[in-house]
Amino acid sequence: MEHSISVNPKLNRTASVLLETKEGLITKFWRARISEFYKSLIPSTITESQQIWLRSSSDIVEFEKKIRKEDYDLSNIKFVCIIESIADLYDIIDFFSTLRNKLPSDAKILCTNFNWLLAPIFRLSGLLGFSRNRPYGNLFRSKDLKCFLEMSGCEIVRDMRRFFFPIKIPLLSPFFDNFLIRLPILKHLALNQILIIRKMADQYNEDKTVTVLIPCKNEEANIRAAVTRISDMGKSVEILFINDKSTDNTVDVINKCKIDYPEKNIILVDGPGNGKGEAIREGMKHATGDICMILDADLTVIPEDLPQFYYAIKNRRADFIYGSRLIYAQEHDSMRFANIIGNIFFSNIFSFILEQRTTDTLCGTKVYWRKDWPLFEEMKKLLKDSDRWGDYNLIFGAAHFGLKISQLPVRYFERLEGLTKMDKRIRNGLIMLRVAWYALWRIKFNS
Repeated sequence: MEHSISVNPKLNRTASVLLETKEGLITKFWRARISEFYKSLIPSTITESQQIWLRSSSDIVEFEKKIRKEDYDLSNIKFVCIIESIADLYDIIDFFSTLRNKLPSDAKILCTNFNWLLAPIFRLSGLLGFSRNRPYGNLFRSKDLKCFLEMSGCEIVRDMRRFFFPIKIPLLSPFFDNFLIRLPILKHLALNQILIIRKMADQYNEDKTVTVLIPCKNEEANIRAAVTRISDMGKSVEILFINDKSTDNTVDVINKCKIDYPEKNIILVDGPGNGKGEAIREGMKHATGDICMILDADLTVIPEDLPQFYYAIKNRRADFIYGSRLIYAQEHDSMRFANIIGNIFFSNIFSFILEQRTTDTLCGTKVYWRKDWPLFEEMKKLLKDSDRWGDYNLIFGAAHFGLKISQLPVRYFERLEGLTKMDKRIRNGLIMLRVAWYALWRIKFNS
């Protein structure tokens, strides 16, 4: 889908990615199984008027439009039942965040997710016409879903693995679905998991000030779009550009934006010209916001997603949040295949070191509290200044010094203007291996 550098590319997307997908031969039987099971989870004291059922993609799209209206009242609702897989939602965080703000504190959401381990079977079933043909990548791990929901202000109350077969089979279904599926190992072969979700407790934290740090080198075509597309957050937002020795008109464009947008608090700082990591360090000397956000000037992670990061960290859902570009299905041409393979490789290495799942180590978007910056500077010394980008100083620093880390899945888009700075893949890969080596021996095996 083509988009303009000045327009939010999510703007015209529907809530469900499967809105126009052809129904499969067994789709209605599958929906009936899910509906029947959901009903067994709803207390008999809950009336029909206190339930909302979303049985199709069209239902989800219409419901998403309604919950965005200020006068749409859900105060009497106790259960929202989503029959379609929540992996079919285009922006899971946005959907659940909006729904959460409308529901009462005692409401629950019933939803389902397909087992990612069985992806080849689902793909084959879709191609043969037995089920809906889902786009590649629209299956998520349990930990990914937990992350989506935490970032939305929701939490999983109960996680159930159900159904070996999509339809009821006499004699076999009761034995497999009611007995074998409950066994420790076999439960991981279930077609799906069913989740009961509720709102996290409101924390009523006051709004904070924000600094958006944008390191830039020869990004003249992206500057104005960054300024206009960064929205208001918290008490105030300062947009802090760190010019890293640009040779084009980047500085002139920034100064022009300061004149054209006086309502925006735009600050220009000169960087040392030694890469992104040192540029951010220089920017932090001038940052005044309580919350600091790093946004790459290429806008491949879009500015419109920054409020999701703001509310997640402001409400203490994590102390350090990094964007992950490898959970949602990739947009066309947004990331080269070699980069995807490299990211997956290093994500597995760093997951081993950090002892928690890490899906994307080089997404430029990082969000943290300004007061925690000294921790990252100390990690820089522990890693012997080996991290030229600064991303690993942040991630390992947060882990080593006990900050709560979380990832926020983001859609990743193709760069529309300017040239990528990540072009020396072999050299960069060797640098990352060096950082991993230091982290392995100085953090994992020496702490």
